[in-house]
Amino acid sequence: MIAILIAAEGHAPNGKMLPHDLNELWWSIVAIAVVGYLLGKFALPAIKKGLAARSAKIETALGAADAAKAEALAQAERVRASVGDADADAVQVIAEARRSAEQLKVSLRERADQEAADLRQRALADIESQKAQAIADLQAEVASLARGAAEAVVRHNLDDATQATLIDNYINQVGA
Repeated sequence: MIAILIAAEGHAPNGKMLPHDLNELWWSIVAIAVVGYLLGKFALPAIKKGLAARSAKIETALGAADAAKAEALAQAERVRASVGDADADAVQVIAEARRSAEQLKVSLRERADQEAADLRQRALADIESQKAQAIADLQAEVASLARGAAEAVVRHNLDDATQATLIDNYINQVGA
């Protein structure tokens, strides 16, 4: 207020520091005091209340931020643990795949061995069948040759019964 009065002195038209009307000065002082009192009585508690609410809101936000940070750290730790578990699971899956591949290899080898044995058996059966067929063909050929030889020796046709007996005897002699 004194600063206002000092500033007003330099602007006063007659060089006096105080205005012409002292009554106006007193009413101005009273008005300023009333406004100051009213501001102190009503505005200052509201301002304090607003500042306290703002401080509480900031504290709440800081608490929530700390809780969120703690949760984020816990989540990060869970992620790290799950990554570690995933690595362990990957190692386990790879080991299981290797075991399965080894079992498949053994199974395929056994099946191939079995198929080879089956092929050998069929080949042996085919050989025996062809051998029997060859022997039968050979016997038929020998029988034909024997009949031709017998005809050449005897030079006349024998009856069928005699011819069959001669052939069978010759086959038995050749077969033995």
